Amino acid sequence: MRKFLKGDRVYLIILNASTERILLQYVLDKTKDEELDLVEAKEALTITEEALFEIVDELRYSGLIDVRGDKISASLDQRLELAVKAIQLGADSEKVSKSLGWLEFEELVARVFRENGYNTRSRYRFKAEGRRWEIDVLATSYPYIICAECKHYTSGMGNSTARNIIEIHIEKTEVLSKHIEEVAKKIGVQSWKNAVLVPITLTLSPTRMNIYRRMPSVSVLTLPSFLSEFQGYLERLINYPVDIPEYKPKPKQLKLKK
Repeated sequence: MRKFLKGDRVYLIILNASTERILLQYVLDKTKDEELDLVEAKEALTITEEALFEIVDELRYSGLIDVRGDKISASLDQRLELAVKAIQLGADSEKVSKSLGWLEFEELVARVFRENGYNTRSRYRFKAEGRRWEIDVLATSYPYIICAECKHYTSGMGNSTARNIIEIHIEKTEVLSKHIEEVAKKIGVQSWKNAVLVPITLTLSPTRMNIYRRMPSVSVLTLPSFLSEFQGYLERLINYPVDIPEYKPKPKQLKLKK
């Protein structure tokens, strides 16, 4: 009898996790550009009304959604939290990625960097060698400048398109390292004497770190542990050490009064 109760309890936990996963994915899909209607959700989802309202209440009390009458809305921060929670519950990372917009995923990445002591600049653009370049998220914490490419897909490094993007990302990081003196003030490192630029790619997929061409592909879910450990195996990763010349502000030109 006790064994049956234990098994029944495990079954209920699994059922609730599966139900919550379904609802989280639905909320992410529907709150991207508008509010979610609970009446429509009740008709669209294959879950009981009791389970629906129980999970909605739990999400509301956790601060992950806002509920006004029959309408559910979620801010950018809330949607990011919902996405992380869905992945942790075993949701399909490809579907979750598609539910988040490009800018939302980049903001999630930037926020994780900031929570781990890095200053960030999203969609950092610079000119060099006759071209314009853009880095999705530039994160700085002495002496490291992490150049992050946000992969809004989870096809891995075996995909030829993904590999091409990685090759380009390595190139743009190398170009940035060669022109560090020109951009140091803009990215807030003009007081540093040296730096190490490290290119990485980030994905929502909860997989172990992969390395291609000595560049790591890291899940945003494990980014905090990567940031606390990568210095220990930096020699295995592609990186660009640079010296930063002393910053000398240009003298201001005095305007003569007429």
